[in-house]
Amino acid sequence: MKKRQLRRNKNKFKRVSLAFFGLVIILAGALFLFGPKGTTSHTKDNDTINNKTFSQSNKQVIYPTIYIGGSGGNVTSIDWLVERLLPIKNISSQKSLVMTSNITKNYELKVEGQISQDNKYPIIEFATVKGTNSGELFSKGLQKVIVYLTENYQVPWINLVGYSSGATGAVYYMMDTGNNPNFPPVNKYVSLDGEYNNETNLQLGESLSNVLKEGPIVKTEMYQYIADNYQKVSSKTQMLLLEGNFNSEKQTDSAIPWADSFSIYHLFKKNGNEITTILYPTKTSHSQAPKNPTVVKYVKKFLYGTP
Repeated sequence: MKKRQLRRNKNKFKRVSLAFFGLVIILAGALFLFGPKGTTSHTKDNDTINNKTFSQSNKQVIYPTIYIGGSGGNVTSIDWLVERLLPIKNISSQKSLVMTSNITKNYELKVEGQISQDNKYPIIEFATVKGTNSGELFSKGLQKVIVYLTENYQVPWINLVGYSSGATGAVYYMMDTGNNPNFPPVNKYVSLDGEYNNETNLQLGESLSNVLKEGPIVKTEMYQYIADNYQKVSSKTQMLLLEGNFNSEKQTDSAIPWADSFSIYHLFKKNGNEITTILYPTKTSHSQAPKNPTVVKYVKKFLYGTP
């Protein structure tokens, strides 16, 4: 009797054991087929999101001021101004990048220098390589520059300083990108002996006062583009128009007539911009304007709030 009961217990144990092992095999198979794939996919997605977020948040935040050279195609003239601005009191701003966009080679971008981690307000110099006075070409080159900066840094806003034909390019750029959220807003703009009406002089019976109130009588294609598009520029952009009083009799800085440099004043006044015109005293001609100590003082005060 005892032997028979023992055999029954052994058979029962075997059946339970086989059922248990069968269940284990089924569970293992299910985990193999479904578990790892779901887990790996989920982890990979999280890593991708986390890495992307980290990459974006890890970008250095900068508030750059871009100094735009004139029609010569190089940064020599604007570099004179930059060198005289430094050091800037109480502002972490240093000269950093020289950027050129070659207008004859599909706006090929060349970047020299670097922005250090402690340079929160970097000074960037820009030129077009090939000389031009075309606002359109300057604008397209500047857009290349800003795309590069926003891809590599967090750029909440920028300042622009345009010299001569570079000022034409700066205003065209502000109009061309004003409604595009991919481009950071322009906080402040300085025009140094800027060209906006193709060097057009006052006409017979026209005065500078007339130009400031109503605009020029003769409107070139360059000016007309601004007149047609100025409302695209943010009214929050503060503007300073500097023009050299080199020859009071002829009302010119030796190259750009006062009537030209100040021709856009009435447009942006109408647009609601905070805009100031200054006819600064000078004994040096247009080409030497960036070396003028008076210019340096105005630019430093307006952009950086420091003497």
